[in-house]
Amino acid sequence: AHEIKNPLTPIQLSAERLQLKLSGQLTGASRELLDRATQTIVNQVEAMKNMVNDFRDYARTPLPQLAAIDLGALLDEVLGLYEESPVAIAVVPAPTLVPPVLADANQMRQVLHNVLTNAQDALAGVDAAQISITLAQDAGRVRLTVRDNGPGFPPQILSRAFEPYVTTKSKGTGLGLAIVKKIVDDHGGEVRLANDHGGDVSVWLPMATQGGVKGV
Repeated sequence: AHEIKNPLTPIQLSAERLQLKLSGQLTGASRELLDRATQTIVNQVEAMKNMVNDFRDYARTPLPQLAAIDLGALLDEVLGLYEESPVAIAVVPAPTLVPPVLADANQMRQVLHNVLTNAQDALAGVDAAQISITLAQDAGRVRLTVRDNGPGFPPQILSRAFEPYVTTKSKGTGLGLAIVKKIVDDHGGEVRLANDHGGDVSVWLPMATQGGVKGV
């Protein structure tokens, strides 16, 4: 990943410099060709950077630093970043008090972002697109379910969606749900996919113990 990423920045900067230096010297079709070509280079380099970052994150996901965290509060924090989303996102029903979970807050933020991004992507072109989130105690665990009203997971993907590089998207690496599963597994939790009038991702996490934080 490091060797691939090293030349990407100078490639991008060179394309931007060409556009800046030459655009004033060209007109008409030549100017349009320069703009399209340089923008294509910049966009594709950015896509490659994101891909390399995904590979690195998947390979280097550290073991979680476990502590008792309020998953509802963490969810509220993450949803604050989606206020401008074109997709309606709601916690339904309104969350009741659930016990703290034993988790790494930073890694759980990544899980939430990956699941929400996946749901948003699945809703491209869907009328009245919406995502509903449920948070509840389930025996000795806390269950978080993110459901969208999109087309759901294709049958050929449903059983393999957690495998690296498996995706139906025209862009991306197919690592989003693989990273989710790796993190949740490292937490001693569980994640399942289902189709229920759309795509359904459920994550179970262990509760923190009453007398303190359970050991790793």
